[in-house]
Amino acid sequence: MILRTYAPQMPLSMFIESFWYMQGYHPSHSRELALPDGSVEVVINLGEEQIRLFNRENKELLLGHTMICGPHVDYFVIDTAIEATTIGIHFKPGGIRMFMKEPLFELLNTHVSLDTFWGARANELRDELLAAQTPEVMFRVLERRLLSSALLPMERNPSVLYALKELPHSRVSEVIEHIGMSHRKFNQLFKEEIGMTPKQFNRIFRFQEAMRLIGNGDTIIWTDIALACGYYDQAHFIKDFQSFSGINPSDYRSISGRHHNHAALLS
Repeated sequence: MILRTYAPQMPLSMFIESFWYMQGYHPSHSRELALPDGSVEVVINLGEEQIRLFNRENKELLLGHTMICGPHVDYFVIDTAIEATTIGIHFKPGGIRMFMKEPLFELLNTHVSLDTFWGARANELRDELLAAQTPEVMFRVLERRLLSSALLPMERNPSVLYALKELPHSRVSEVIEHIGMSHRKFNQLFKEEIGMTPKQFNRIFRFQEAMRLIGNGDTIIWTDIALACGYYDQAHFIKDFQSFSGINPSDYRSISGRHHNHAALLS
């Protein structure tokens, strides 16, 4: 497998975590769990096959060759049975708002074709990527296309940025009080910009932190992980983990070479 990543320069770095390119990915498992992290992903399949996913109810989703994966609080399943070559844009939470006019909560727990929002530009982008010779040239294509389509001015809401910074280690009520908005008004703003409520985002951050600790630990003490991630006890931690992933924490196995949001689905 060939994997390349690239962190774009300013001003795109305010909105985008990375571009990535993956070629020849053909794991031994035929399905793969994709777990929620509060971000949005654009995926472009450079092969002939369609993007094939399944939601948590095992409903098949066929999405052509381009896709926006909206912010999720649910897991979904990726069909990995066929070797694929793909390129993608991993946005920071709320970062895609600079490139679409619609409120982000409209994309919560959804997958839609990229042309739903970008029209003919989606296929034009894929054609230009296919004509590029290397991943590095493809990344430059993505930078140029995104800069030309960004909404101006290229800036983020300071209240939402403050909340994203503080929510991982503060109570939601404390963060909103410091911002100085009513809870109702800020929840609506946060949903428009991030796609979910501050409480949902906070839960996802704890889930992500738990996966990081599980992946880093040789000897796992579940009570310690639960408390380190801010859960009341081990039972609450297990319930939350199952809600976001569909599996028990002890069954989670990250995939070598992949982000910890991906786990093999073996049954």
